[in-house]
Amino acid sequence: MNYSSLDVFFEKKFSFEKENCWTLPPLSDILVADLWTSETLQGLKSELNSAKSVLNDKGEQWHEHTSNINKAKLVIKSIKQQINPDILTQAWCKFYEVLSNYSLIPTETMNIKSLHLCEAPGAFISALNSYLYLNHPGISWEWLANTLNPYYEGQNIKNVVVDDRLIFPTLRNWYFGSDSTGDIMEPGFRKIVKKYADGQGFFDLVTADGSVNCLEDPAEQETKVAPLHFAEMLVALSNLAIGGSFVLKKFTFFECETICKMYFLNCVFKEVHVFKPFTSKHGNSEVYVVCLGYQGAESLEAYFENFSEAYNSKKDRALFPLPSIPESFISQLVKCSNYFIDLQKNAIIENIQLFSQDLSSYEIKLEETQKECAEKYLIKCNILSDNSLEIPKLYNPQKQILTSFYDRENRSCKTLFFQALGETYENLSKFKSMDWPDVITDIDKRINACFPVNKKRPHKDLEWCPIWKEVNNRMKSKSYKNWFTLGKKISKIENSKFCNPFILHLWNRVSHNPEIDLEMCTSNDCCYWDIDHILPLITESKNIEELSIIFMQSQNDEFLGKDSLLVDLLKAISCSYSCNFTNLENQKTNWPDNNRIVYINSTSWGNSLHLEMKVKYPLTENIKNIIKILSIGDTLILCIQSLLTRYTIGIIFMLLSLFEKFVCCLPNDLAPPMCGQLWIFKNFKKPAHTNRLIDYMEFILRLDVPEDREVLEIVPIASLCGGHLYEYLLTLNNHHMLQKLRSLISIEKCKLKR
Repeated sequence: MNYSSLDVFFEKKFSFEKENCWTLPPLSDILVADLWTSETLQGLKSELNSAKSVLNDKGEQWHEHTSNINKAKLVIKSIKQQINPDILTQAWCKFYEVLSNYSLIPTETMNIKSLHLCEAPGAFISALNSYLYLNHPGISWEWLANTLNPYYEGQNIKNVVVDDRLIFPTLRNWYFGSDSTGDIMEPGFRKIVKKYADGQGFFDLVTADGSVNCLEDPAEQETKVAPLHFAEMLVALSNLAIGGSFVLKKFTFFECETICKMYFLNCVFKEVHVFKPFTSKHGNSEVYVVCLGYQGAESLEAYFENFSEAYNSKKDRALFPLPSIPESFISQLVKCSNYFIDLQKNAIIENIQLFSQDLSSYEIKLEETQKECAEKYLIKCNILSDNSLEIPKLYNPQKQILTSFYDRENRSCKTLFFQALGETYENLSKFKSMDWPDVITDIDKRINACFPVNKKRPHKDLEWCPIWKEVNNRMKSKSYKNWFTLGKKISKIENSKFCNPFILHLWNRVSHNPEIDLEMCTSNDCCYWDIDHILPLITESKNIEELSIIFMQSQNDEFLGKDSLLVDLLKAISCSYSCNFTNLENQKTNWPDNNRIVYINSTSWGNSLHLEMKVKYPLTENIKNIIKILSIGDTLILCIQSLLTRYTIGIIFMLLSLFEKFVCCLPNDLAPPMCGQLWIFKNFKKPAHTNRLIDYMEFILRLDVPEDREVLEIVPIASLCGGHLYEYLLTLNNHHMLQKLRSLISIEKCKLKR
């Protein structure tokens, strides 16, 4: 078959022709001039935005339409038939095209090091792994990556990529910075990376695939992404070896900030190319700037210092004054912009024409074109083979775990994303003008679309669960003090590895609203747990005649009246057993050493729907004190409002290792949203590590933590997610957070009807 007619799709390239006059301006010119504009480039911006504006009223069906008519639709399927990479996504395909079109891999060495910025979920790394295996099998390769930390709970779900299929099993290769967020825009990040990677030296290849959510103002995409692209450039060039290559995702080249950065790149690299991969969506502005032959970081350190020190405080200043940039460079940049704008405008026009047509007569021709393009891709990228190849894995497959958006119905994550977040320009405009009743209606609609009610309720039949070996084995470690992680203080839990991110997003949309009446979100009139099922579990020993109940709150009538769970539990126990109860501080020293129940209800420690962040240190203090007085055979009952953070789940993890078995009870479906999870830990074993655990908790509580930092993790994330416990918690939390969300929506709907 003749594929030459398809070349136009694969050769969307522009190369700058470097001139001798393209030299760096003096340091004295940096960030002193006011922001300036190029009339020609601003005219091109208006031209492109005019073409893009016709898409503003396109809803969620538009994304499905553009996916269906995408000429590159079958490329991933065709690659999968040839090789089986770790992460095969559109980003994988794009970077493999870049690798196949430009000489990014040094041929004079048998060892290369690469750094990948804003990399989640890791498709560029996977593509490079495949490319090296197929084209440079003898090369030894080391890599380091950075991205927004998918385990940092303060990360906005709209910004972070929660898909950690590659991140989790290769955690040692990922660096999230001193604040544990992974945000490369934090001041000083370039130096922090350099210090962290010092043992590896400079990198031969750096990639930067970052972007930000610009849907609320798509016309200003370039300006909104500019600070991130600047940070990527600083980090990359500070860590790139002499002669190295840099690949940076960009969009358009209209604004002063971008023009200056493109000029800087042309001054410090031998070659600069702009490339639109075939597998990049034809209707968007995405391009890749490919820079080859770096002159070296050491000679540029003075520029980097000035850039990083002044950039954040002088956002109204141009990186370079306009007279410092040769007209010949501006002319080439205009030519480059014109070329890619025409490509994008033509793609938008074609997409709109097909959107309004009946595609039945076009489908056969479209499918044939998609097949031909997929075959052309394989040929161009040299992936064709007689037999399917098994690319070496980047990690041991046994380390693979579920992602937090795992869906038992195998629904598309992208579909759930649109159903839950409604991320289109039209919807975002509506969200801004919604009043509270409309918000409630919108969220209710999205809950039912994404998460239909499951009549078979998980964990309804309560039974003991033995403690998993993975928990006990991990806690045998001789030192816990290297487990904890300090990082940026979390103001709001917006992301959790232990809950479906879309459930959490919907919960946050409603639960933080000032319209919420907290008094209606809790109820002290009745107990929402099935005491008849819980009591036999607690009192299963045949020889119990007397029980000792110890609880953490002060013993008085006012408290007992507020804790309906404890009241009902005591009533039920008192009917069959002789019962003594007191708080921990008043515990009688002459009590029997067995048949003791310690009860703690942290949901009573504040009037909030978001207690988890507020009670983490008091909870640690109380749990530490409880462990000190527990005797072999004792039972612990812990009620906690939510389990979304690594810190709190770390406490549960450690507690599990001290007992023989446990059960977790969720309240019934009538429970108000403040109700928590009831964890019952049975038969305290007092293992050898008990005292080490107490010492560790005391160590955590004594830490002198800066005001803007907190302890984020007390058990390594690899231990929390690597086995049965994670799957148990994910199912539990998804059900519990949905229950709380539906309860809150129901309360608000009833309130609005009044």
